[in-house]
Amino acid sequence: MLLTFAADGSGVYVDEAEEALANGNVYVSNEVQGADALRQTLEQEVTDESIAVAVFSDNAALEATGMDIVRELAGLPGYQTIIVAVGDDLSAGSRVVQPTGEALRIANEAENSADSLEGAILQTVEGVVAATPADATQGGGVDGALVVGGALGLVVLVAAGGALWAVLRRRRRGAAGHHAPLPDTVRPLVGRLRALSGEYAAAGASGNRDATEVASEIATVANNTTELFDRLDRKGDEGQRATAAVEYGETLRKLTAALDRDYLLDILQHPGLWDDPVDRVREVRTALTSFSTELVENIKQVNARRGLHFQVSLDGLIGRRKELQEWDRAFKSADGQAGPSPHDD
Repeated sequence: MLLTFAADGSGVYVDEAEEALANGNVYVSNEVQGADALRQTLEQEVTDESIAVAVFSDNAALEATGMDIVRELAGLPGYQTIIVAVGDDLSAGSRVVQPTGEALRIANEAENSADSLEGAILQTVEGVVAATPADATQGGGVDGALVVGGALGLVVLVAAGGALWAVLRRRRRGAAGHHAPLPDTVRPLVGRLRALSGEYAAAGASGNRDATEVASEIATVANNTTELFDRLDRKGDEGQRATAAVEYGETLRKLTAALDRDYLLDILQHPGLWDDPVDRVREVRTALTSFSTELVENIKQVNARRGLHFQVSLDGLIGRRKELQEWDRAFKSADGQAGPSPHDD
């Protein structure tokens, strides 16, 4: 399909969705396999008319990311929540579900836990309905600050590699049509990273450049982690996949703790409330860059059918700060691991 773009920067996929959603709250592109059946199911199940659902094929990634499309559709009147699927990647934004980014988190968790696109969409709808306040009223834009003036296309920055990533996935998935499930030790952490990328993007909408840059870096890590395990699965190397699941589960949980809204995001938004904010930001961003670099190297090793080498543990990041040590102990306790971290001060 030859893609053309309107003068306002939107493309044919978004235009078609806008036209359809003006007359009903469900749109499914005819390029989607089983489009008619999926459309009928969603029309029957998504009875809350304040929620709009738009489902696109992977081809739409050539035009925009899922969150770009969420923001484009946010201007449609009458909808409080927008849920978008591009291939099997879910995105969401809401003007009534709080805090900002919560709808995206719900969508990410549904994408990672459901066994089908239909199931993931319906699980997202259920989650949004459950999280919507009983007295919710329309107003503002989807996810509040995310759709304000020039911030309409903000999440193009969140996935600096996101559009390219989606295109590569589209080409790769032609035969398979789906992802192999991520390991249990990794899946919830990748979902949390995707949600955090949206939260950092929201902070970046107010002019916080560091938050916008970190949002892009987090999205890249989440995408490449999924890519690594997809490639390991296709190579059929169960031994290396199991080893990677252990190594990445351990490192991702430490990285997620440092990136969480109670640590780095809060430091970026309220630096005056923290000791040594510049050092703390540098520590986390250095760890994020190191992990991202190793992730790409591991993908290259899989492609070359070489053994995986893991050199970034982030133990130093946890050991350096008391707040992160406490989070690490609490996580291990909840996970049934006894004893303090050997890297605690």
